[in-house]
Amino acid sequence: MHSYRVVWLAVLTIIIGVPSVFLANRARAQQPQPRLVESVEVLGNRRLRKDDIVYYIQTRAGDPYNPAQVERDLQAILALGFFDKVGTSVSIEDGPRGGVIVTFHVTELPIIRDIQFEGLHSVSESDVLKAFRERRVGVSKEAIKDPVKVRTATRVLKELLSAKGHPNAVVTADEEKVSATSVAITFAVNEGTRVGFAEVRFEGSKVFKNSKLRDQMKYVKEAGLITRFRDQDILDREKLDYDLHHVDSYMRSKGYLQARHGEPRIEGLGPRRTGFPILPLPFLSSVDDTLRITVPIIDGKLYRVGDVKIEGNSIFSEQIIKAVLGLQKGEVANGDALSKALYENLKKAYGAQGFIQYTAEVTPTFKESPQNPNEGIADFTITIDEGKQFTLRRLEFTGNTFTRDNVLRREVLINEGDIYNQAYFEVSITRLNQLGYFNPIDKEKDADYRMNDEEGLVDVTVKVSEKGRQQISFNGGISGIGGSFFGLDYSTNNLFGRGEVLSINLAAGNRQRSFQFSFTEPYIRNRPVTAGFSVFAYSQKFFGEGTFLSQNTNAQQGLFSTLGFLNTSEENLFTRNSIGASIFASAPLSEFYKKRPFTQFSRIGLSYQLAMSSVKDPAVNASGSTSNILTSRATATFAYDTRNASIDPTAGRSLSIGLGLSGLGGDVRSYEPTAEFTQFFKVRKKRSDNPEVFGFRILAGTVGSFATSSKVRNANSLAFVDGVPIYERFFLGDEFTIRGYNVRSISPVTPLDTFVTSKNVVIATNPSGISRRSELSPAAPAPTAFPCRGFIPLPAPIPRCSEISNTGFR
Repeated sequence: MHSYRVVWLAVLTIIIGVPSVFLANRARAQQPQPRLVESVEVLGNRRLRKDDIVYYIQTRAGDPYNPAQVERDLQAILALGFFDKVGTSVSIEDGPRGGVIVTFHVTELPIIRDIQFEGLHSVSESDVLKAFRERRVGVSKEAIKDPVKVRTATRVLKELLSAKGHPNAVVTADEEKVSATSVAITFAVNEGTRVGFAEVRFEGSKVFKNSKLRDQMKYVKEAGLITRFRDQDILDREKLDYDLHHVDSYMRSKGYLQARHGEPRIEGLGPRRTGFPILPLPFLSSVDDTLRITVPIIDGKLYRVGDVKIEGNSIFSEQIIKAVLGLQKGEVANGDALSKALYENLKKAYGAQGFIQYTAEVTPTFKESPQNPNEGIADFTITIDEGKQFTLRRLEFTGNTFTRDNVLRREVLINEGDIYNQAYFEVSITRLNQLGYFNPIDKEKDADYRMNDEEGLVDVTVKVSEKGRQQISFNGGISGIGGSFFGLDYSTNNLFGRGEVLSINLAAGNRQRSFQFSFTEPYIRNRPVTAGFSVFAYSQKFFGEGTFLSQNTNAQQGLFSTLGFLNTSEENLFTRNSIGASIFASAPLSEFYKKRPFTQFSRIGLSYQLAMSSVKDPAVNASGSTSNILTSRATATFAYDTRNASIDPTAGRSLSIGLGLSGLGGDVRSYEPTAEFTQFFKVRKKRSDNPEVFGFRILAGTVGSFATSSKVRNANSLAFVDGVPIYERFFLGDEFTIRGYNVRSISPVTPLDTFVTSKNVVIATNPSGISRRSELSPAAPAPTAFPCRGFIPLPAPIPRCSEISNTGFR
């Protein structure tokens, strides 16, 4: 029975299977076979090779033809940016073997060989090209000419002209074919007449004067002589909105918390003379199209502080927060001060505790004042969201390819594993900028934060860009002090990437020679203690300041001739020779006191210098040279420096005070206190990466002696009168102090008996300054006795005497 079932099952399978196979083969035979791609061709390419284009095409010879894939290949070619999207296409043709031939017809975009500007006057070509680069327009020499990018460049150029007072400027881009694959683009500019604000008015305010509100506007002002040169009388919507925001802040700072401005109205006033209207002087005035801007103002009521409620705080008490906010019940509410205290000062306080996600929201409630119907009361509910306290898990630096990681880490005041402190981090960024190893580091743009909210961890990555660490310079020329000279300077402020400083200076000339070698180690035993040393040698030949009164014809010719000092005989020159060495060390105040911004930016230092010097008279003088004078000096210094960069700072100040004392051995017994103050302000373009900066430096000092050694006293020389060497005094008059005056010719001056030489000098003691004694030498003037009280210079630079105070102010 079982065998019969097997037989019937086999027969049934054959009956059903054979017809099915037959029908399937028949259907397959009737289905059309896909056509194959016989070849892939590229036509129209001139500059680019076919193989380079085919590399981006997925369709290959021998593949089944797929229209969707061919369309994707076309889009891939267009995405390269080398071809015109309108002139590039793909075509399909029948092949000789029954397949298809896929042909990509490309039209290459030409190369821009040259860019010219015609009729452009208000904006320099360099500024236009810089704007193209910064905004990534894509139009530059040797770039691919893309019509879309050219239109973008035209729009950017119009915006630049509008910012210069030409909002109606017309710009067209003309194309000239240079070759089959390159073009030259000329931007033809018709700037039109200049348009400026002649009047800025505010209407509707019963509290604030127009002049007060206009004073709050920094970037948009009425046309005038100064505003014309600063481009402040030009319509710029972005700057106008920024200024009107300042106007609102000013009104709210006066207690008018609901004060606001309306939509400005701009009206044309026609042509008017602007700038300097009294005299039609070129560049100072011109006839421009003028505008009037009228800004409606809504004052609202004057509000006083009512109840202040703090919610959501846990780290700082309500009393501390109120103290930071400065809100006192009954006082006029200062909205601007409240905003600054809440979003700047309090944010810094929370950031210093690791709460870097701090946010706050102010909800004012306005109500009528029962005492004064013209005033109101504002109750404030301040809701604080502290967020989590974050710990610094990892600190990384990128871009320091040469500088070692530990050189950067040691300038950062927070370590991995510490509670994150935003204030310390900002101070650390300033310290990194002061190193001078990197391009300016921006604490916001160059710092990347990655936060783990669940665990309260933050990773900080600081991006740096290294500067050239080594500087080699050759210099030479002619100066009133050095004569003709040639110099070689080599320095590196980051030796072997360890932050060490090494410098070598060599200079040689017919009147001056110098050599200096110095080395500085910024960290000793991983502590911020700086130490170093320097050795130096110096030799200088100079005319005595009394040479013009001398009877020595050769000396006078050398002094007054334009290039006389180049070939004058050395027998007419004084000579100073010095050789010595110094050691120095400094440390921040934070090594001795509690760490805070002042101690972090302050350093105290001590240096010691030992030098041997002499001043030799000209050979034509009767006297010889002085003995070698040994100077042993110790100098204590204090420096406070918050400048944001060591080279080309844009903000910050520095103060240094020093006191030098000579007398610990050696022959000189002198004291020299000095003080120097430097400050930098951003005056224009404060928010840009390259602001315009005003800086100044004040340097003051005095030098005197508290005793005179026998060696200096017996020298009896103008170079060492009153115990202070001539080369340590302060003088005015040269290219380093006040230009246009002869070297050391302004001050100080003192009455002397006569002009003789640097030997055997007698100080006048009589009131009239009349000479009592004279000695002549070949470098001296005629034997005429006359008063010279305080105005006649000396053969050698003028010394300090008892009748004057040797104080310098630069």
